[in-house]
Amino acid sequence: MTTVIINFFGTLRGRGDALRTNMPVRWFYIGMVFYFTTCLQCAFHTTLMFQRIIHFTDWVVGHAHLVMYGVFGFWLNGVMTYLFPRVLHTNGWYKPRWNSWHFWLSGIGMLVMFFDLMSAGLIQGFIWKALAPWSDSLTASAPFWKIRTVAGTAIIIGQLFFIANVIMTWRKASELRPKSSPFDQTPGQETQEQYA
Repeated sequence: MTTVIINFFGTLRGRGDALRTNMPVRWFYIGMVFYFTTCLQCAFHTTLMFQRIIHFTDWVVGHAHLVMYGVFGFWLNGVMTYLFPRVLHTNGWYKPRWNSWHFWLSGIGMLVMFFDLMSAGLIQGFIWKALAPWSDSLTASAPFWKIRTVAGTAIIIGQLFFIANVIMTWRKASELRPKSSPFDQTPGQETQEQYA
């Protein structure tokens, strides 16, 4: 874990401006920050003292969300943001601003959800440790679940911006592509001129 993180952050040394100007780098960078956070959490999760509090609580759910979407999802978003226009041979995204909305809604939504579920998990764990009635933990968790819903909605809206941008970029690319293309022909329909 340590070597991966040092290597990643060391690669950006002296190029910090890329975080402001390069959207794929931004996705990868924030994903790496989340990766470091999840690895740090795992070090605590392995201790019995910590497990007694967080086991089966929303803390674990928040950790899982951060790993799967905050790390790997962000890295995949970075890959898509970089590759999709290049694969389609366009001069860029249909609306670059929609990529920014996607990033900020996803990033802020993920961060809020993570801290919200982490806090809810600690409260649930201490309530259960005190052997209070189960309904007490539900009552205490309800406000956190409302915040989680708002954060999740922000993430979904960000994804909708991305999906719309993918569709519109694809359409833009198909409009720019020549009508007669070797890729449009079925196998066996090649003309002699193509090989002259």
